[in-house]
Amino acid sequence: MKIFTNLPGNLRALFSFLRILTIIMAAFWLLTLTFHTWIQNQFMDEPKLIVTVGEISLPVEPKAVGLISDSAKPGSLGVVGLRGSLQVDLCSKDAELVSALRWTMIPSMVVFFTFAWLLFSALRNVCANIKKREIFSEKNLRLVRGLGATLIAYSLTGIVLQIWASQVMGGYLSQHVVLTGLKSGLRVANGAGAWHFTMPPSLISIQGGLVTGCLVLVVSEAFRQGLTLKTESELTV
Repeated sequence: MKIFTNLPGNLRALFSFLRILTIIMAAFWLLTLTFHTWIQNQFMDEPKLIVTVGEISLPVEPKAVGLISDSAKPGSLGVVGLRGSLQVDLCSKDAELVSALRWTMIPSMVVFFTFAWLLFSALRNVCANIKKREIFSEKNLRLVRGLGATLIAYSLTGIVLQIWASQVMGGYLSQHVVLTGLKSGLRVANGAGAWHFTMPPSLISIQGGLVTGCLVLVVSEAFRQGLTLKTESELTV
């Protein structure tokens, strides 16, 4: 097919577009989180912007929530925890909630969009070099190594951000939120500190990024050996 005759050029255009899209999305979300009050005053009286910001989970006391089977004996099944997506109104006027959202989401968004920019930029440059038939070159070797290092750094940073987000949003939930709508008398095990918040998966998961980063570093070694063979061949000629 014609699309594959110039695959490096097509991929370069794609990664260039994704770089621009990254900037647009970063500007939108950071401005929304920072200037939500201005959005309220400018657009409507009671604005709402409901988004899913992560997942919450909490253990419950034994027998607080039950399961009944028509084939198994009573007590054969049980629920030891509850889990669900956390949806938040980004235009909320609650100062405590807004503060928790900012401290939870802005650091993770800065890291995510920075990572996305570096990733798409490196892939774009690799495709540009391949298009110029510069496959085994010092430029590509540095780019591939940089990709591996970026993926590993993103994964390690993601672990820190997950812990930070769990502390910030989990603290808000523990202090200000009560679970409602379920069985009367439902009590959360271990008191108020049982709430646990997890950010949603991003472009590349933490575990996946770590493994992929190591694989890319292995590929960079193949690039290095290919560059060495090319240099030796040119010197021989």
